[in-house]
Amino acid sequence: MGVLGLIAINYNSLEKNLKENISFNLILNNDIQELEIQQLIKSLSLIPTIKSVTYVSKEEAANQLKNNIGEDFIGVIGQNPLSDIIEVNFIASHITNFNPEEQKKRFVLYEEINDVIFDQNLIVLLENDFKKVGFVLLLIAVIFFIVAFILINSNIRLTIYSQRFLLKTMQLVGAKKKFIQKPFLISNLISSIIASIIGNIILVGLLLLTIRKYPEIENLISQIQLIWLILSVSIINISISVFSTWICVRKYLNLNTEELYN
Repeated sequence: MGVLGLIAINYNSLEKNLKENISFNLILNNDIQELEIQQLIKSLSLIPTIKSVTYVSKEEAANQLKNNIGEDFIGVIGQNPLSDIIEVNFIASHITNFNPEEQKKRFVLYEEINDVIFDQNLIVLLENDFKKVGFVLLLIAVIFFIVAFILINSNIRLTIYSQRFLLKTMQLVGAKKKFIQKPFLISNLISSIIASIIGNIILVGLLLLTIRKYPEIENLISQIQLIWLILSVSIINISISVFSTWICVRKYLNLNTEELYN
């Protein structure tokens, strides 16, 4: 359950990072002046849904392209055919249910912008695929919870079943149900706390090993999120243990003596 929780946290962070890395490249007119470019950048930066605005001159774009293809194409054709561009990235929440064509029309309304280039297929792919992944994670979470409950409950039932005659004997000599239940609840509570501590140590160890191999994962999960995950998983498992113990003890206390042999 802890590993699944880590995947869920990283899923949200990964979705946010991927969406915020989708760039809209605004191709500027060749005759635009430097002052107009700065004014346009400032105007775009004031839009609440825009996360970042980056200006890339045609000289910088040419150098990047030259490094990518490993050849000085300017020397071949004699001039730089590229244009100045402004890269715009939106906040992740704005990308959800986002119409890129409508956004393109809004950008084109600026006189300084000649064209807008973006990867529409990537936007659609991210939206559809992450919905499917989210459904699968939810389904796995439900299955893991059921499995955890069955395993913990079965183990406790076996433990209490082996002491069912002791439970009934204590009840026959006049002990109250609360008195009989108390030591079993305390014992299983302590066991579940110890098990949670061991499980969390293993979980953190796996996370540290993963971060050592893939350092970029460290930026996807915060310490607060990890603490909340550890507390949540621990509370769920401890609650299952205590609840199962209470149910099982009550079950055998409510049976007749003859039924204990079934």
